[in-house]
Amino acid sequence: MEGGTCINYKAKNLFLISSKQIIMKVLVFGPSGAGKTYVSHTLQNQGINAFDDGDIEGLSAWYDRNGKKVPPPQTADEALANHYSFLWSKKFLTGFLNRFSDVYLFGGSGNLFSVLDLFDKVFFLKIDPELQRRRLMSPSRPTPLMDRNDDGFIIWGDWLEEEARKRGIPMVDASLTPQQIFEMIR
Repeated sequence: MEGGTCINYKAKNLFLISSKQIIMKVLVFGPSGAGKTYVSHTLQNQGINAFDDGDIEGLSAWYDRNGKKVPPPQTADEALANHYSFLWSKKFLTGFLNRFSDVYLFGGSGNLFSVLDLFDKVFFLKIDPELQRRRLMSPSRPTPLMDRNDDGFIIWGDWLEEEARKRGIPMVDASLTPQQIFEMIR
């Protein structure tokens, strides 16, 4: 992990249950292809309260530039041409997080930085550009038309890394195994 110690965004969320157990709300975000969905599903299969934001019905939606909810775009070109934004509902997210003592949320949104106060720890999943391209070319991508267009790759969230660095958010190497990533973020 580079970038130093983890930022504690909401210290009042930490409650000491015993000398070894702490209630923790953790956010891991990063660009397309960083492995957020894969890591969250792997951890969930191990019995950990890990969730990909795309699996949480009611958390997110697409909006036009006037704030009106719109159907999900079919392609990256459609989203860009219409200036659509993918946003999380802070109210919904608050209720979702409060259902768990420990929870790990993997994902990202256009308003991600306005919900950081809901989390005790926040990490950025940093990926090497070549590995990212290989992952984005995978036939298992659920929405490949949102990752590329006729001009090449659409890397959603490139700006996320810059914002993470500005805020001192620790970077986690996306080439690590899900278990190695979990050891770093827990």
